[in-house]
Amino acid sequence: MKNRDAIFGRLVLGLFLLILVGCSPSKKLAKQQAAANKNRAELTEKQEVQLKNYFFEASREKALSNFAAAQKYYEQCLAIDPNHSASIFELANIYQAQKRNADAVLYLERAVVIEPENKWYLQSLAIMYEQTKQYQKGSKTYNRLSTLYPLELAYYEGEARMFLFQNDLKKALKVYDKTEAQFGVLEPMSMQKQQVLLSVKKYDLAIEEAQKLLESAPGTPKYYNNLADVYRKAGQKEKASDTYKKLLEIDPENAFVQLSMATYYMEAGEKEKGEQLLRTAFRNPNLDFESKTRILLNSVLKQSEETGKIDDLAFQLMDSMKLAHPTNAQIYAIEADLLYEAKQTDKSLIAYKKSLELDSNQFLVWNRVLFIHSEQQNWEGMYRDGKAAVDLFPNQGTLYYLAGVGANQLKDYQEAIEILETGKDFIIDNNDLLIQVYSTLGEAYHNLKDFNNSDANFDKCLEMDAENILVLNNYSYYLSLRGEKLEQAKRMSKKTIEQEPESAIYLDTYAWILFMNKEYAEAKKYMELALNNGGNKQGVLVEHYGDILFKLNDIEGALKHWNMARDMGDASEKIDEKIKTKMYIP
Repeated sequence: MKNRDAIFGRLVLGLFLLILVGCSPSKKLAKQQAAANKNRAELTEKQEVQLKNYFFEASREKALSNFAAAQKYYEQCLAIDPNHSASIFELANIYQAQKRNADAVLYLERAVVIEPENKWYLQSLAIMYEQTKQYQKGSKTYNRLSTLYPLELAYYEGEARMFLFQNDLKKALKVYDKTEAQFGVLEPMSMQKQQVLLSVKKYDLAIEEAQKLLESAPGTPKYYNNLADVYRKAGQKEKASDTYKKLLEIDPENAFVQLSMATYYMEAGEKEKGEQLLRTAFRNPNLDFESKTRILLNSVLKQSEETGKIDDLAFQLMDSMKLAHPTNAQIYAIEADLLYEAKQTDKSLIAYKKSLELDSNQFLVWNRVLFIHSEQQNWEGMYRDGKAAVDLFPNQGTLYYLAGVGANQLKDYQEAIEILETGKDFIIDNNDLLIQVYSTLGEAYHNLKDFNNSDANFDKCLEMDAENILVLNNYSYYLSLRGEKLEQAKRMSKKTIEQEPESAIYLDTYAWILFMNKEYAEAKKYMELALNNGGNKQGVLVEHYGDILFKLNDIEGALKHWNMARDMGDASEKIDEKIKTKMYIP
């Protein structure tokens, strides 16, 4: 039995602290036990040996996790002795592992009938009753356990819990009283009892229980805090305030006390006092960073979500946190996130950079910095910080892409190519990003007049996504500038305006391909559509319209639009020469 008990002990050890409680023997159980004993046949010596062998083999297979084989051996044990409780118990455990809870309960009940005082059988049965939500049976089983083993606190806790699940608060309170009589005042049970009493609005009894807990360990700050909290919930605000003040006298630097008082004042409508205490708690280095972050995110910012605006208090608390934890990089990262959400992008970038100064090993923060540079079209910063990030995270394809885009925008095409060619091998299972990399490579190679590599990279993009509208537009436009593969360019560009017929950029590209193909009248029609869809505000498009008019012998119209394009400030470098010579300059 000792060996078997040890095995069972290990099996239930992980569950032991979660549950427990008992039930007193009933007449029905006594009858079942008597019947089991009466039906138990005497085994021959040969059967005894065979039973032991089968049980040994079952235990061995179970230890090897061969549960199907173990189950067969246990069943063979029961074929020899139907009341072999150890085999019944082990089969119950196997059924439980197989999620056959109903069978597990039945077999545990059989085991308990045979050995009604076996601690492990009863305990496992109580656990299964709780798991299968048979709370009434569970409370009886836990009660029986606590009767048999009165020094096991967990069984009392289990019985109380069963009554709480049944919403039988009266019986739960009786269990708490029984526990206190056996063990004295215990913090967890006392706290639970207080919550039950508060839930049924027996405020005086809840206060009495909180006072009793405090008297059990006078001067304990958290018990003062608990008493104040009970007073607050009972609506006795003055007594709550007096208790909080007493608590601050005992432990003035206790951050959790400061937080409790802050909550008290804010609920009482004294917002200024509450916020001041909250700031004090956040400046307190004894309150850990994780707790502060949780309060900030779950309370302060949750309230801000309701107004749609981040409250100044959030930033004040961030400042308090920085005073308490000056070298914590996460604080600055969180502050940067808040600033970004508040559309204070420049300040957000400063905070992200400060976070990286304290801890450069933050991939997500580097990513955010680079995206802000991209939003602000700060290509120099994007390239510089992108290169720094790549050095720290050399296997992150996103960083290569962002650094490469920065170099490309700075017209350092060779550097962009080197970065992107290296980085593309680190992009796995992200075709969208890979398409952007190949597209940027296509642009960079085009600008270096390496047209074969340019076309090859654009072709790779279209192999992955034949309908990618940005790639189709850029590829076709670059072909038109070279005056090569114009029919292919025309087909690709036509797809873009079919998908977005009101895009000035796509209409301009299509018109320009027609222009390069000497289809001037058709080019004019599409360029006019581009100008009517916002293109009249872009100097390059207005200049293109002038070029088309020139080819249609409308010299006056061409000059008019060339002058307009020059005044807009974003025309080509050849605009002055066109106006001066009154000629189209390719």
